[in-house]
Amino acid sequence: MILWKGTELRTKGIIVEKIPDIIKGQKNIKTYDIEGKNGLLVVDKGTYSSFVCTLDCHFDTEKYTIDSIKEFLDGYGTLSFDGVTEYTAFVKNQIDFEKVAMFRKFPVQFQVNPISRDINATTLTITETPTSVTINSTANMYPTITLIGNGDLTITFNNKTFYLYDLDPNLTYTLDCDAKVIVNSNGVNCSNQMKYDFPYLQKGLNTISYTGTITQFKVDYKKAYI
Repeated sequence: MILWKGTELRTKGIIVEKIPDIIKGQKNIKTYDIEGKNGLLVVDKGTYSSFVCTLDCHFDTEKYTIDSIKEFLDGYGTLSFDGVTEYTAFVKNQIDFEKVAMFRKFPVQFQVNPISRDINATTLTITETPTSVTINSTANMYPTITLIGNGDLTITFNNKTFYLYDLDPNLTYTLDCDAKVIVNSNGVNCSNQMKYDFPYLQKGLNTISYTGTITQFKVDYKKAYI
């Protein structure tokens, strides 16, 4: 099962002839040649490069039209090879659709970001402080936090603290830690009511604590994998 933008390719008449090898993105490492030092100085940047994945495809022109896949095989979206986890990617190559109509076979190249995530999110409801959870993943996760609070709050994820100010108890606040934005239930951007950086969850043990008045506190996250 291969899904692009949440849609299985077969439902568009696209048959993948061979499942590609899924490689791990190369780690970004900078090396320096320093006079008087044996070997190289190696600096690990802590990030990974994107990689290219090519699908060799066959198109069913008897049941489907070329126009139906022109818009589909374009742009940026999610790419899944198992229906459980997904990468973000974009279509890299220009597809000659005239040749697709004539010969039916064609390649699709995706430039794939190196971190995959679960398609379905996991919800953690915080009812006491501190709360601990162990997450079986291999990369950091940037959750969506939904809370209702009153006044000023201090929230700590794994010893890293941020502050929220002047919260209205009649409104719900949503913190998108990936996009780094806060919006309330009236659709108003409230990012200026926060001090310090947005939190993230790490692989393994996570501890979440807070001070202040919170009546609802949910953390939605997708397990992430290198």
